[in-house]
Amino acid sequence: MSKIKTIYICNHAHTDIGFTDFQDHCIRQHGEFVDSALDLIEATDDYPAEAQYRWTVETTGPFLSYLRGASKDQIRRFRHWHEQDRVDIAAMQYNLTPLLTIEQMHRSLYPLRAIRDEFGFTVEAAMQDDVNGVSWLFADLLADLGINFFTAAINPVRGARPKPFPGAFRWQGPSGKQGLAWNGYHYLFGRNQAGLGNWDLVDRQLPRWIEGLESDDSYEFDFLYCESTHPVRVDNGPPDPRMPDFVRDWNADQRPIRMQFLTVTEFGRLLEENYAGVIETQRGDWTDHWADGVGSSAFETGINRATHELLGMSEAVESWLRSTGGSTWEPANAAAAYESAALFDEHTWGAYSSVEAPNSLFSRALWNRQAGYAYAAAMEAHNMGAKAANQLAAPLGTKGPEGIFNLGDLEPEEAFKPSGIDEVLVINTLPWEREVIVEEPEPRGGAAPDGILDCFFNVPSVRRLDIGAQGISDPIQPVRAHSQGAAAPLGV
Repeated sequence: MSKIKTIYICNHAHTDIGFTDFQDHCIRQHGEFVDSALDLIEATDDYPAEAQYRWTVETTGPFLSYLRGASKDQIRRFRHWHEQDRVDIAAMQYNLTPLLTIEQMHRSLYPLRAIRDEFGFTVEAAMQDDVNGVSWLFADLLADLGINFFTAAINPVRGARPKPFPGAFRWQGPSGKQGLAWNGYHYLFGRNQAGLGNWDLVDRQLPRWIEGLESDDSYEFDFLYCESTHPVRVDNGPPDPRMPDFVRDWNADQRPIRMQFLTVTEFGRLLEENYAGVIETQRGDWTDHWADGVGSSAFETGINRATHELLGMSEAVESWLRSTGGSTWEPANAAAAYESAALFDEHTWGAYSSVEAPNSLFSRALWNRQAGYAYAAAMEAHNMGAKAANQLAAPLGTKGPEGIFNLGDLEPEEAFKPSGIDEVLVINTLPWEREVIVEEPEPRGGAAPDGILDCFFNVPSVRRLDIGAQGISDPIQPVRAHSQGAAAPLGV
């Protein structure tokens, strides 16, 4: 008698922001998929329960964009089927790489809060696909937000999977909090590897997977769980209308193994209710081994990593300004900067054609947009930092004379008169002292763009100041350090 009794199918679209389509189009498409899934749910409502279609929204980033542009009727329709457990929402913003900072990880869960607080939807589970792992802190963050189940569907190409595979464990975070986790097959496993939905393939492809689980003494479960995307559009693909009929007809054929649709939340509940006794606890980082994009875009990756730090420094300076009532903080601009940084750190690195046709319009357009996320985040972060630093510096000193726009008719000494500056403000935005070298930009009498940090302009006359824990020492000119307690040249 077969050990495997049921094949559980979780149908969803894999979120690749880019790869198959221009990034902006992908975000819109995932909203369109929601409406298509609801159509299929309604069309199969009179099917046997196991074959009634179910859809899981894989990521919250595109979904929140859909909700905020949806009509009241669209939201009412989604709510109805969500309450019937026929359409589900998973909690991760995108399929994320470990490039994110701690602040980014927190902000990646803001859409989850909005989906709950603004729209009242229930979210209990999270899923991350394609990437080999997820940063360990998410074990704590998800638990803190009531997400008690997490699934990973790893792409093992040039990567690795942890054990147990496939299998479940309780994933314990750094703080000791824990949640149930499932380490499963590739996200396109059901449709493309097991042949589900295709009568020409299923009887040839499915048996070896069943036999593999039944011969594995370490596999404690009596089911095969498989995620299933569209057979052609495996990434950013719509719901598959052939699957409900396939499941209905498979079960009507009285085969020994049943098939059943479920959502990721229903799968988590099933594991907790029926298999808790065979699930052990594991602690540690779920490391990502697959990071091709990082090496292929080293310059932009470096820009984005520097932007991470500048965003944090800007917020630190703004926090001091808020304490004095002088803050210029603009939350919408900060959110846009963090979103751009996250979209670069998301796991998609350009078009599927980037190797075979790197110079095609499609490949170039998608890389331009991908790289643009890093540059957009950097420019917004520099603007935030410059505004905050100038605001903080304003009451501490007097600006030098304005410069004159010079078409080349004036000597530099006449266009930019001596500023008389003999002090430099250096802001330490970390809570400890350290020794650094800061570049002092050449004073230009306000000639630099208002929202750009002076350190962008690496002119030969820049002086290097050796800043120690106790201040600045410069044999050329006496200066004073203003330290609030790792140093950043945010304003002169």
